[in-house]
Amino acid sequence: MGEVDIKEDGWASLISSHGTRRDPSEHITPQHDRELQREQVEAVYRADGIGRRIVDLPAEEMTREWVSIQGDSGEDRQQELSGLQVKQQFNKALRWAGLYGGAVMVMLVDDGVADLEKPLNENAIRGVNDLIVYDRWQTSWTQAHISTDPASRWFGRAEWLRIHPLYGVPYTVHRSRLLIFDGEDVPDRLRQKNNGWGDSRLQPVFRALGRYGEAMGGTSAIIRDFILPVLSMKNLSDMIASGQEDVVKKRLEILGVSRSMLNVLLIDADEEQYEKKASSVSGIENLLQELKHNISSCSGIPQTKLFGRAPEGQNSTGESDIRNWYDWISGEQEDKLIPSLERLVYLIDVANGGAPDDRKIVCNPLWQTSEDEKSQTQERAMRTAINGLDFGIFNTPEAAQAYVRQYGIEPDAS
Repeated sequence: MGEVDIKEDGWASLISSHGTRRDPSEHITPQHDRELQREQVEAVYRADGIGRRIVDLPAEEMTREWVSIQGDSGEDRQQELSGLQVKQQFNKALRWAGLYGGAVMVMLVDDGVADLEKPLNENAIRGVNDLIVYDRWQTSWTQAHISTDPASRWFGRAEWLRIHPLYGVPYTVHRSRLLIFDGEDVPDRLRQKNNGWGDSRLQPVFRALGRYGEAMGGTSAIIRDFILPVLSMKNLSDMIASGQEDVVKKRLEILGVSRSMLNVLLIDADEEQYEKKASSVSGIENLLQELKHNISSCSGIPQTKLFGRAPEGQNSTGESDIRNWYDWISGEQEDKLIPSLERLVYLIDVANGGAPDDRKIVCNPLWQTSEDEKSQTQERAMRTAINGLDFGIFNTPEAAQAYVRQYGIEPDAS
């Protein structure tokens, strides 16, 4: 008997081959999934509704309630952003970054410099005229575009990008005039293969989407053939072998006509037998649910959002899933939305005399309270104020001021 190699640092069984070289699980190795190309992600985005939601939902949530600009002239900056349609443009940039793995926004800044290849002259900014979004496949760079100046903030990276519009002539833009929206973060070696960009949001979920689509197609086939009529004819094989196919076809046509006219199937009691066989659908619902779990896990989006259905199970409300989802979106806002928006608002501030010291940009809360929740909060606050008055913790003016300051509602003077 030949020797069987076994591991010396774990469990092994010579009988079942577990832990030996004959164990199939010992030969399971991870492999790189194929990198999705532009045509593939576009096909998924256009043809698969779930894939499209995986791309669109994070961008829509990040921009849904938008932001508040605090500090001096904050309302003026809000209006200027609205005039430039910044919310819509950022939503578009975030979506294309999610779909393609990256996007750029060209800022057409009025700084007295006509050549976009030149660095932005922040000392002469008079305003921001427009914003134009391009996906990563509409950009390129060469080795000559890489900064070799150690003092440059873009040292070792592309300081210029070549823009390739779908309509018009390609042009080169200095990076100071761009806002970069990256895709899903990847290690440096994979980023190098991606020409400096991240991954598409569809990359880790591509296989799961394929399995779910295949399962849904199989389910549709089962439904289509759920009831299968079976007609048994005596000596059918002999009739076909003797060249009497026309007789068989004629008989089937007569049966079809009788079924259509009378909704009754007329058969020969001695020669034929007619029955219906139903396909089994037991277990399909559980199988589809597991596939949905897989898609949800790979995408990081809860099923209540991704599939638009209420949570199942006793005492399930889905609130914890939604709050966890909003916490994740808040992190995405801090990483992918706020830095670019701060840069844009800074340039607008400079055009209006300079950025104030108290400038701050915050994202508005994603969780919106219902009218009932607001009413309950106000009622609790009123009881707290009344108890504070009864126990002498504060006087009437203080209680009224605290209530107005916290909830913005004048208490009843009576």
